[in-house]
Amino acid sequence: MLGADGGGNVFIGPTLPFGMAKPGPDYGLNEANSGWQATGNLNGFSQLHVSGTGGGGKYGNISIQPMMGKADPVHSAVPRKNEHAEVGYYSVELGDTGIHAEITTARRTPVYRFTYPASGRRTLLVDVGHLLMKHHDSPHRYDEGQIVYSTSVAVLSPTEIAGEQASVGGWNIQTVPMRVYFYLITDTPAAETGTWEDGKAPVAGGKTANYKMPFTMQTLPKMPKASAPIVNTGAYLTFAPGAKPVMVKMGVSFVSIEQAKKNALSEVAGFDFDGTRKAAVAAWDKALSTVQVEGGTPDERQQFATGLYHSMLMPVDRTGENPLWQSSTPYYDDFYCIWDTFRSSTPLLTLVAPERVTGILQSLLEIQDHDGFFVDGRSGNFAGRTQGGSDAEMMFTDAYVKHVPGLDWGRVYKAMRHDADVESTAPIRFGRGDMDEWKRLGYLSIEHSDPIGGPDRPGSRSIEYAANDYAVAVMARGLHHDEDAKLFEERAGNWKKFWYADAVDHTEGGDIKGFIWMKHADGRWKENFNPRLVGTWYTDNFYEASTWTYSLYVPQDTRELIKTIGGKEAFKKRLDLFFAGDLSKRTRYRFDVGNEPGFLTPYLYNWIGEQSSTARTIRTVLDASYHSGLSGLPGNDDSGAMGSFYVFNRMGFFPVAAQDAYLIGSPSFARSTIRLGNGKTFSVVAENGSPKNVYIAEATWNGKPYHRSWFTHEQLMAGGVLKLRMTDTPTHWDTEEPPPSMSDKQPD
Repeated sequence: MLGADGGGNVFIGPTLPFGMAKPGPDYGLNEANSGWQATGNLNGFSQLHVSGTGGGGKYGNISIQPMMGKADPVHSAVPRKNEHAEVGYYSVELGDTGIHAEITTARRTPVYRFTYPASGRRTLLVDVGHLLMKHHDSPHRYDEGQIVYSTSVAVLSPTEIAGEQASVGGWNIQTVPMRVYFYLITDTPAAETGTWEDGKAPVAGGKTANYKMPFTMQTLPKMPKASAPIVNTGAYLTFAPGAKPVMVKMGVSFVSIEQAKKNALSEVAGFDFDGTRKAAVAAWDKALSTVQVEGGTPDERQQFATGLYHSMLMPVDRTGENPLWQSSTPYYDDFYCIWDTFRSSTPLLTLVAPERVTGILQSLLEIQDHDGFFVDGRSGNFAGRTQGGSDAEMMFTDAYVKHVPGLDWGRVYKAMRHDADVESTAPIRFGRGDMDEWKRLGYLSIEHSDPIGGPDRPGSRSIEYAANDYAVAVMARGLHHDEDAKLFEERAGNWKKFWYADAVDHTEGGDIKGFIWMKHADGRWKENFNPRLVGTWYTDNFYEASTWTYSLYVPQDTRELIKTIGGKEAFKKRLDLFFAGDLSKRTRYRFDVGNEPGFLTPYLYNWIGEQSSTARTIRTVLDASYHSGLSGLPGNDDSGAMGSFYVFNRMGFFPVAAQDAYLIGSPSFARSTIRLGNGKTFSVVAENGSPKNVYIAEATWNGKPYHRSWFTHEQLMAGGVLKLRMTDTPTHWDTEEPPPSMSDKQPD
């Protein structure tokens, strides 16, 4: 449950690595993104959740809730007692009812064990209208709350209930209904069955119940959704008194009730709760065994293992559950969002689960075939939303430079070339918008950065387009498309067109001059420079960070950025100020570890021969921002982004996404070892490490002196040992060439 509270929003129920089924409790007002929250009554257990996300909710479909006595859906919520969660298992006592609920799961089939008091009528409610209903009003245009579109449920027998729910909305503004089908079966025949429909009392003996939304997508009520019904439609089973636990399994599918039934009957033998739980633990043991650490504190080891675990919760493997087209290609959903995960999560999976990365990228490529563009976010089999540029390009190039197998790179490049050059038909959902301005002006203007008219994050989107274009250029160069490579390298340099050299922030450490800033279409700078300005959707500034962060986000050409800022001394001063102050107090004015665009910044010192400053900074960031306990994460886990950031940095290195470079930091463990997919191992060994000894005195690679503050993927995959002797004093051991930059071949 590390990171479940305090905005971490991680999923705490049982699941498998990249598992589709995520059964877990929904508390309070059913507004928590992952279902769980620290306060409020237990409303039931729904079958699908996301992990670590913010904004409006998604999923929470098909809830079941045990209760004593006659079926009473309106009064079924109860306090929790003795809540417990571990890998593959969740349990809780339902207030003073005497009911003990336990959950485990197979890939698409949750399994429940409900132990009721031996005397009294035992009831199980199945609420087909249940959703997580957070009323999150996204600025200015879209609402993010989920709405039930339709429901249908049928009691098939004293042991079986089946049905479906369709919903719209959620964080990705889903306009095509997402349909979730289920088939529930128990090992105990019910003495009484029935159904209920919204606003009506349960009907004993009822066989079916239905609901249809009384709106069209065009007439949906705006926020707040007080006039939009919270649908309560379902069926129930009431069992005779007895001491034996009631076993329940529920197959879930996005294809059909028949597929849901097949899942339930094929994935779990009988009602084998303990066997299913053991299989889940075994699956996680296998997934997590690719990395082993020695040393560190108990809290660091717990956070490390949990971060690795969180990195494998999303995206979700829905192979065989694609309702949109038939294919033999792996199918993944819940990219939530690539903007969050391409910097750390996917590069980590490339090392610890490369076969997953192949499947994920194959799926993204096939989705592109059908949508016409690469997605940045996708959930509920529906694309949306795009938070920045087209960051799938970063994922594919990262895989390309690291020789991930199983992909047709010619086909990939054709899709990337299209994505980087053609105006998207729906840029909020996929691809890039405002391509005419990008190609004509070299930036997205304040006036026209929103295709519908007006502004939409022109500062951050422009800086990301430049980074994305370098990813395209790298693959173009590797595939010998030299003219394309030249074109996209030129576009990758567009960041200099919105570098406002006269912008000044009067800081506590003196004036800092020169920042990324927004422009009008006629070339004028946005008025009234404000270094603290942070925006969101449909504003004329930056997305979720200030110009301080985005002015340091030129991963394709850090060398040129240093030159533009005024050289190494000025660059170091800016970095020192960026990380100054109490890093445990999150502020988007400067560095915020809870926001992914700043992930690479602690390592920028490596480009100026100041690796010791990187070492000091990254250890300070980790110790100040990550902890054990419910509120142990520095904000939304973002589908494992925060967890993977922690994993890399505690091992002592970090990737430059879409480039062939890992940057050396400061390892916290005496030894970290990755079992590589080629059968070799790579270890980082820290001799003489301690909380004070965070600096590197000297380095060796397979026993030979090493003086670069970075290494390549080829070096890592060859296996071996990077040994670092640690000290409490800053040194300048990194005397050889800095990490690569796009402008390396150009003269100073």
